[in-house]
Amino acid sequence: MPATPPAAAEDVIPPTPLAVVRAAIHLLGVTLRRQFFSRQTLIGLALTVVCGLIVIAWSFQRDPTSKCLAQHVLGLSYIAFLPPVLAIGDGSDGIGAEREDRTLIYLLMTPLPRPVAYFVRFVAAQLLVVGTTAVSLWTLCALAGAPGDEAWSLFWPASLMGAAAYAALFLLVGSVFRHGTIISLAYWFFLEVLFGNMPGIIKRVSVAFYVRSMIYEAGADLDIGPAGRVAREMFLPVNADTARTALLTATAALLVVGIAAFTRREYRDVS
Repeated sequence: MPATPPAAAEDVIPPTPLAVVRAAIHLLGVTLRRQFFSRQTLIGLALTVVCGLIVIAWSFQRDPTSKCLAQHVLGLSYIAFLPPVLAIGDGSDGIGAEREDRTLIYLLMTPLPRPVAYFVRFVAAQLLVVGTTAVSLWTLCALAGAPGDEAWSLFWPASLMGAAAYAALFLLVGSVFRHGTIISLAYWFFLEVLFGNMPGIIKRVSVAFYVRSMIYEAGADLDIGPAGRVAREMFLPVNADTARTALLTATAALLVVGIAAFTRREYRDVS
């Protein structure tokens, strides 16, 4: 009996839209479970506990105020540290972890279109990073007591928008480069920590600059801003509307670039 010839490429039936939606929902659930129950979540929890201990120690001082909490505690231990580190864990590992483990091939072999697969990973990264950022900020503000209530209203819009931008950025890094976590850490250290504190406009390449600009404008009544006249003159913040536009535009642009890169890239190192 003659063997059945393999089906030609044009004979392959593409998945229906309903099948794509179901596959995308299934992939989203699998991704959320895999990344939530991981060592990245434990590291994020441990870092939140450390920041919480700092807040508790601060609350024992003689006269805790919202300005002091925002300026010297949350502005240093939270904004500059916790959201980017949380985003590095859940963002760069969205695709990078599977690439390092050589399991990305199974995702690429599914009939789910690559743009849809990347968008699902993008949604998962946003839910995890923005969600953990919101929970950690709320926890720290709750531990601070009454001053934390006012600090929460000042910090949460900028913090969540910054977390979304970080998640989009580090997901792109993890999908384009091998060892994406290491590259993401290098970006955070050099562009966010070092360049973010340099004078001039070079700091505008960092996400933290726009997050701080929003917080400083929201906390103008409390005189929240860079400490000292020289620091204020060197920081040169943009207004809150410009900062929001920059963060939203960056998040959307990083999504488009990530979809294009993931769709066209040949991952020869995962087979």
